[in-house]
Amino acid sequence: MANTRPYRAVALIDRDGTVIEEKGYLKDPEQVVLLPRAARALRLLEEQGIARVVCSNQSGLGRGYYTVEDLNAVNARMTELLAAEGASVEGIYYAPVDPNTDDPEGMRLRKPAPGMAHAAIRDLHLEGLPLFAFGDRLTDVTFGLNCGGTGVLVRTGYGRDEERRLEEESYRPPVGDDLYDAVRIMLNELIKRAWPKDRVLARKLHTPGELNEIVRCRRAAGTKVVLANGCFDLLHGGHVSFLENARAAGDVLVPAVNSNASIARLKGAGRPLLDEPARLQLLAAIDAVDYLTVFYNDTADEVIEEVHPDIHAKGTDYTSENVPERLTSQRLGIKTVIAGAPKENSTRDIIEVILERARQGVL
Repeated sequence: MANTRPYRAVALIDRDGTVIEEKGYLKDPEQVVLLPRAARALRLLEEQGIARVVCSNQSGLGRGYYTVEDLNAVNARMTELLAAEGASVEGIYYAPVDPNTDDPEGMRLRKPAPGMAHAAIRDLHLEGLPLFAFGDRLTDVTFGLNCGGTGVLVRTGYGRDEERRLEEESYRPPVGDDLYDAVRIMLNELIKRAWPKDRVLARKLHTPGELNEIVRCRRAAGTKVVLANGCFDLLHGGHVSFLENARAAGDVLVPAVNSNASIARLKGAGRPLLDEPARLQLLAAIDAVDYLTVFYNDTADEVIEEVHPDIHAKGTDYTSENVPERLTSQRLGIKTVIAGAPKENSTRDIIEVILERARQGVL
């Protein structure tokens, strides 16, 4: 049966060390603690139309360390804590087999084997969608590969120790600081897949976490990095003037681009006219743009915190006193500049011209 839900991808998410704190063989629901930004990661996945499924090896069941009732109570507590932060998952799957026993059928369920993924895809009708697996073990990464998808390692839980083992591996998977960072890696990958032959976009597009490393290296070399945020819907001359003048304020320019959902909240129904891949492809083609990133909140405060540029640039429809992110920049010692020509056109103006000419019957 083909997928009938409005999902565009599937996220298979480990539980312990990825969504909740790693506590060993956890059996007490009172010990369940959500990791920071885990609920935010799940909310972002939902906003982006991505199915969220927890897949967890639970050898403690097979070893007799706890019961199914204990496991269900722990999962119920996790679900309750997520719901309190507005987050949810479509399903929770687990493999109860003890890996030290001779149980071929059970081992087909246990990660890195793809059994749990196959069950979730069948039960939730998720056939044919791109698949990403997230977790703090290299077995989670291999799980994603064995499912025909991509594995992303997180540095929470056992992740940092597992990352050190990658020096011995021939395959270097994507690595995020936590689930939220890893989800943004996934979203960037989906954007790149929309334009699989666009090497410039693939080279310039990074998550805020990745850009933080780039900025630190650039700053150590004496380079000033400028971050300029905006929607950049229907790219026009005003945007180009803004970007060129913003880059002139420093040495490296990073446009931070509003997501589709944040533009819809800010601009209303019908916006954006161009989705993220289209807007980012156009921006990547501009010589003044060195790197790109996407942010999913209504302001760029979070991305400024994470990237920590030297300069934050806004267009001439703002003043230094009413830039929404000015307090964040002041706290971090980041200079705010107003860049570009006086604003004489906008995406809304272009839309109005098109609508008027359509009414006149000349389009």
